[in-house]
Amino acid sequence: MKPTLVALTCLMISGCAWQSEALKIGDDTYQVSANASPARGGITGAREMALTKANMKCDSLGKKIDVTDIQSEFAFPANGVATVTFTCK
Repeated sequence: MKPTLVALTCLMISGCAWQSEALKIGDDTYQVSANASPARGGITGAREMALTKANMKCDSLGKKIDVTDIQSEFAFPANGVATVTFTCK
């Protein structure tokens, strides 16, 4: 049990994070998700990563971002997850 607890603790405090590519979900509507451990800012870090990726998508199209929705939640064990829905105009 002790080695499992140590491994789990190491995973929780490590700088783990990921983010998805912009996924087209409508005519001009996209969605991006990000997941960040507490060491990477939790929910705040996940929101920042997702918004940065969303802005990059619109910039690549030569358009401005219009965020229509941001959803944030916690994921096991203590990570923050953010999903940004946006259009590029």
